[in-house]
Amino acid sequence: MIRKILQVLGLILVCALGKAQTFDLLQGDMNPYKGGAVQFYKDLNTVLIESHSEHCNNRRSEMFLAELEIEKGQAKIINKTLSDNCPTAVFVKALNEINKLKKWKKGADVQKYVSIIFYPIDYFDNFKENYTTKGLKKSAEFPGGMGEFRNRLLINLKNQNIRNADGVTAEIRFKVNQEGVLQDIIIQPEDLQDDIKNKIMKAVGQITEKWQPESFRSVPITSTYTMRVTL
Repeated sequence: MIRKILQVLGLILVCALGKAQTFDLLQGDMNPYKGGAVQFYKDLNTVLIESHSEHCNNRRSEMFLAELEIEKGQAKIINKTLSDNCPTAVFVKALNEINKLKKWKKGADVQKYVSIIFYPIDYFDNFKENYTTKGLKKSAEFPGGMGEFRNRLLINLKNQNIRNADGVTAEIRFKVNQEGVLQDIIIQPEDLQDDIKNKIMKAVGQITEKWQPESFRSVPITSTYTMRVTL
């Protein structure tokens, strides 16, 4: 059924979730650390303990996002600026010790640039076996999955009978709030014809089912998504 709708409308719908790939998501040989994310965080905890590292404020939100470049078996922080705070200072010092373990991999298939999120609260006595940051955040989910949301949007767009829009590309941005309600819908580009923009807006608004909101440490949070529609 959906294939027929695509043929009739000539719609290509691409879902770009805008979620940057991080160190924890790299699979197999792509991950530049021997043993992957699990082993890295385990080694990081060991380094923090053995070096008698400073304990930060133990706030759940306290963190440092490290942008790393892996070159010649060493990890180098390449953040444009570094904040003068505890998480940053602790991670920078610990990374120097991690580098001494010589576990960063070399090779053409290895990801050269990675992002690592460091939450001080998760270490020392709080550290758990097989820990990664991946499980701390759970993405928002539409009933039936993102594919179902995409299919529902296609059907709604078909019913809007959008004319004179061949080849026109629109970007749909929206938020899913803490209650799982879709809100703050924005249609771009700004110079898109008002009639087309209004019909796309209406097609999105007709999908009224609540989402399972994104959560961080089991607490619901608002998330933002982007979808691209080529008519």
